[in-house]
Amino acid sequence: MSEKAIAAKQEVVNEIKEKIENAKSITIVGFDKMDVEEITDLRSKFRQGNSEYKVYKNTMMRFAFQELGFDELTKELKGSNAIIFSNEDSVTGPKVAVDYTKEGDLQKEKLLIKAGLVDGVVQSSDQMIAIASLPNKETLYSMLANVTQAPIRALAGDLNNTIAKIALALDAVRAKKEESEQAA
Repeated sequence: MSEKAIAAKQEVVNEIKEKIENAKSITIVGFDKMDVEEITDLRSKFRQGNSEYKVYKNTMMRFAFQELGFDELTKELKGSNAIIFSNEDSVTGPKVAVDYTKEGDLQKEKLLIKAGLVDGVVQSSDQMIAIASLPNKETLYSMLANVTQAPIRALAGDLNNTIAKIALALDAVRAKKEESEQAA
């Protein structure tokens, strides 16, 4: 093999490694039974979710995974494979893939979620499917804010009720005093 060909292949491996390092998560999917139209449709769904669906040769992916120390992922590289790079949050890419498999019975067989990588930890197919069911980061932040605000809201409500009770008691004392003054 010529040096030029080796350099071109190393460039592809470096591209894969860079994309893996910059992604929040990656998902390896098999697409053996998909036609070009289905893949094009799927790519647009990933783009809408700020994820990237990219097909590389298995040998190039294998070299990239090995160089990054993710040898476990090389076992999944049989057949036609693609990598989904989730660039904004860890959930989006896997969620789009899982949603696609739920669109119809045929899609379940056509797109196969094989494995993934989230925060530097290798995940199995089942774990990636579970990750896809998680809410995205913004929703989690919102849920956390609501949980942390709940005690403050409860305290404010309790203080408000206490003040209202004091105001009612003072009003009752005032009314009783006026009543006793009028009687006298």
